[in-house]
Formats: sequence, C-alpha cells, structure tokens
Amino acid sequence: MSLSSILLDTVEPFHCSLDATSRAEYADFSAIDPHKLPKSVQDQCDNDTHCVGYGKNRIIFRHWPRDPKGQAIKPSPLRGKEAGNGLDLWGATLYDFYHVRRLPNVPNYITNSTGSRLAKWMRQAGELTAKDELYWADKEEDPKEIPVADIGELISCFDTRVRLGIFNQYSFANENAEGAATASVQLNEPMQVCETGETPVLQQRIPLHLLPKKLHVHDPWNKLSIHKGDTDHQTPWLSKVANRQDIVRTYSLSLGPEGKEAALKAQKLDEIEEDAATKEEGVIRIFPSNKEGPTEEPLIEVIIPPRPRRRTQVEEAHLYLSPPAVGSGNHSVVYSVEWELPRDLFIDASLCRACVELDARQQIQKLKDDGKWEALLNNPRGKPEETEEEHSKEEIFTVEPARVVRVASYSGPALRVRTNVKWRAPWELCGHCGSVSGTVPRTASVLVVAKLSIEHDLHLAREANNYQSFPDHFFQHWNGYNVMPPLHDPVPVGALCPQFYGYYTPDDPTDGTSHPNYLSPILLLEYCGREIDPDELCKDDKQECASLVFRFHHAGWLHESFAARNILWQQGKPTEWPIQRPYSTKSFRLIDFGRSRKLDSSLTRASEEDTALRLLHLLHHAD
Repeated sequence: MSLSSILLDTVEPFHCSLDATSRAEYADFSAIDPHKLPKSVQDQCDNDTHCVGYGKNRIIFRHWPRDPKGQAIKPSPLRGKEAGNGLDLWGATLYDFYHVRRLPNVPNYITNSTGSRLAKWMRQAGELTAKDELYWADKEEDPKEIPVADIGELISCFDTRVRLGIFNQYSFANENAEGAATASVQLNEPMQVCETGETPVLQQRIPLHLLPKKLHVHDPWNKLSIHKGDTDHQTPWLSKVANRQDIVRTYSLSLGPEGKEAALKAQKLDEIEEDAATKEEGVIRIFPSNKEGPTEEPLIEVIIPPRPRRRTQVEEAHLYLSPPAVGSGNHSVVYSVEWELPRDLFIDASLCRACVELDARQQIQKLKDDGKWEALLNNPRGKPEETEEEHSKEEIFTVEPARVVRVASYSGPALRVRTNVKWRAPWELCGHCGSVSGTVPRTASVLVVAKLSIEHDLHLAREANNYQSFPDHFFQHWNGYNVMPPLHDPVPVGALCPQFYGYYTPDDPTDGTSHPNYLSPILLLEYCGREIDPDELCKDDKQECASLVFRFHHAGWLHESFAARNILWQQGKPTEWPIQRPYSTKSFRLIDFGRSRKLDSSLTRASEEDTALRLLHLLHHAD
C-alpha cells in the first residue's frame, strides 16, 4: 500500500482525552449511539474554544494504543474496508476512526486511520496489545449501499390518500379547478414528500435502458421556447387545458455513445434474468398450527405460478411543465415538473398471501366435502425431512440492538395444492392489507426537475454526456463515513450528484404550431433542494460540502464551475422516509456539470480545491 493508504497525513492530535468514564461509554455497545460523540467529548467540542473539534459533531476522537516496542508503520499493500468510491479511510461509525502514532515512541507523530486497516496491520506486525480496539474492529459493520426510500411505497401511500379522499388527483392532468391553481409545486422551500398531498419526489436511480424512449411534453405556458413563453402564471392548469391552450410536443431520448452501449448491455442482461426468473414456480407454506408440539394436520405447500415479467424497456411517458421556474443561470432555466410513468416501473406485480391461503383452505374444504381428504393424509405427496420458515410477522422480544425472531420449524408429511390465485398487476387491488378492492391508474406521477437551455448553448448536452460517464458511486448512498483529504474529520458517504433521468431533444422544433422555432432540449434530474449559503452552515456541513468536490477530484474529474449556487442542500437524507427527514441532518449534492471534464493537471485540481476551501472557510481559509 502507498503511504497515504494507511496513514493519511500528520495531524495535530485531538486534545480531548478519554477518561475512564468516557472509555466505559464506548466499551458498552448498547449504551452508545455510534454516530454521535461520547458526551464528555461532545461537551468539550461545544464549550472549549481551544478544542480542535470546537463547534463540531463529527471528529476523530479515539486513539489506537501502541506497544512501545512496536514497529514503525510503513507502506504496506494492506487495505481496510472501503465504500464504493474506493477511498482509503472508511469507517461504519465515528468510533471506527483513530489517531495513531506512526512511531510508538514519538508522541506528536500522529496520523489518521481506521479500525479495519489498523487491525490488519497490527495483526500482521504481531502487535496485539490493543485488545479492545481489535475487538471493536472485528465487530465493525461492512460497507454497503443504502437504498433510498422506496418510491413504490411512496406512490402506494399517495394512492391510499387519494382513495380515502384526503386529496383527489393523481396528476396535473386530472386536477380540478380549485386544485389546479396550486399545480406548480414551489420548491424554494424544503419539501416534505407525501406528507401534505404532494406528488412523491423521485430519488431512486432508473437504469439507462428503462428511461422512456419518447416523452410527450405538456407545455401550456410554452416554456420550452425559454424567453418567449406565456407570462400569465396565474391561470390554473385546468383552465389552460380547457381553453385548448395545452401545447404537447414529442421528445426523444438522446443518449451518447457510452450511454447507449451501457443501456443496451443492461437491457440484454435484464432480459436474460427475466427469462430465467419467470420460469420458476414458487412455494408458499401454510403451517398447521401456530402452537408448538405435535399436530395431526399436515403442512400445506401451495405451488404458485411464476411471476410476470418485469419491464426491460419503457416506450413512452408524459411530462407536465408549468411555471414558475425554481432556478435559473446564465445558460439555463430549471422547472419543477411532474413525470408520468408506467406504474409497473416502480411497483412489481404481487401475489396476495391472504388470497393464496384463502384459496388453499377452500380447496382443502372441498376435498373434505368430497371425502378425499383422509386418503390424501394416508398417502401424502410430499415428505420433506424438515421445513423451516420465518413467520411473516416477526415476534421481537428485545429492543435494539439485539432481537429475537421466532422461526417455525416443521417435520413430517406435506400436502401440495396448486393455487388458483393469479398475480395482480400493480394497478389491481384485492382488498387485503388495508387496501380497498378496485384499481388505480396504470401510470404514476413523480416529481423531478427539468433543466432547459438557451438557444445555441452547448452546456446542457455536455452535462448530459458527463452524467452518462460518471461512475456508479457518484449516484449511490453508502453507510458509514469517509475521511476525505485534505480534511481530517469524517463525513457521510451520500450520493455526490443528482440522479440522471435522461436527456431529451424535440422531434420537430415547431411541432406543427405557430410558436417560435427554438425548443430547448430537456435534461431530467433528481430534485436535490436549494443552494447553500456558506455563512449559514455549521463546520460539519461545510466539510461535507467540500468533500463533494474532493471526491469528484479523487474520481478523476474537474468541476470547472465550483460555487455556492452549485451545491444544493435538503433537509434529511434520501435514504430516510419522509416522515423522518425533518428531524435528521442536512444532505448535500454537487450540481451543474456543463463545464466539467476529466482531470488532467494537478495544478487545476489544487486551484479548484483552494476555491472550495476559501468559499467554505475551511483549513487555512478558516475565519
């Protein structure tokens, strides 16, 4: 390993030493929140202006004890645990980062490292004196990608509220006159998704091959012509449409060569997987009793048909564009838009277990009524040696962090029946699980942003190509923290940029209308909040913002337009459910990649990093 892969930099050690009480705090796993500092450390950070971590909630506060006779830590090929971005210093919690002496007998020659890396090095060197730290490192959670709040669940929540009459529309196109006046969702303030009747915000990644090939854009205000559109923003959407003022234009997905190749490859893999998955029958087991002990009733194994195929492509979708703009720049204008997509893109077909069990019991009752049940009991068709299945509802006896889940185990004969229940499409409801029977629309509406460009400007096309070239980890949320050079404190490992939902160009600039010839292309992106004000950010948030551009550089990219307007913040994390976000921390994203390019010079990198540090008042630019 290179020297920096085990030892990041020589730093001043944190002055808050752990006394016996603080050490006991993190020795007792169940008594701590590993994502918060120990109370004694946090108190000093809050109150002692001379403390290195003053004003912060995320610092490295643990010290890895060294054997005075131990070896110097030298370059080694050993690496610790890493998130998808491949950065050297990753820890699952704040307790997984350490200051460590590179030379055991030199007190001030200290560097930053992680428990997983140090544990490997110490074991290789035979230095096993730090037993508590080694034990903690062995218990550390592995890096993993964290999914965002499931948009399918948020859509189902929206549907339930519609059916209950809490609000009465599924999309802009179906709003009544009273509701249409507020059709444009104002994004200048943080949104609470699906809590006040708003359309769910799409934050999940959509693979390139599942982006719609055609987009029917509804633009009653003619905003696609940029500066020549209708300035009457008071007329409700429904009134515009009723007066035949809706302008519908057709756009086509435009991917670059790299994007097309990736999309084609992903679609072929999807089709192969679907071919295999849709040939396999499944089994649902109905246990004879919920009580322990012998029973005279057999296990019922219900054979269920293969699931329907999932989508491997989307032919078309609708986009509803309305004022006012939620952002603008020298080259572009950004609008909040509703995107209407096939419902089965987000929600899979389902087979209701309640319906399957009811059907199985009806079949069994018919066998009993026909006098065939006893004969089947004497000659069961299946005799599994032992069957185990976890209950659909967990019985949890202990609060976190430990829990006990009861598992049903059965030994004996089994009878098989084949269900008559069919898989239900996402728009079909059976009435179980708290829903009412019936249907919902075959489409679902989600909120995204549409970025438009002025005529003759090439930034939008370049930005779209850059999005298609970015590595996957730019779009992923991971657990844990990174220490991102030249910073010395842990920062969360969230997505670096918005999700990319396609770049679309008009099929016909005039589309048979008398409107201006120029129609802007459309770049669809995830909504990520509003621009930061550096003066209103705490030190932790400033470091997280700076880490975005440092991560961008680490991956080999130069932003070329780093400014406060190109960092967005929102309350809470996309991986949290909307109801949790008001009580969570801020999350940040880097945007506007129209000038970005592959990094080719350390000088330009250093200049941009200094710009970031100056903007955010960090390190040598600190106030």
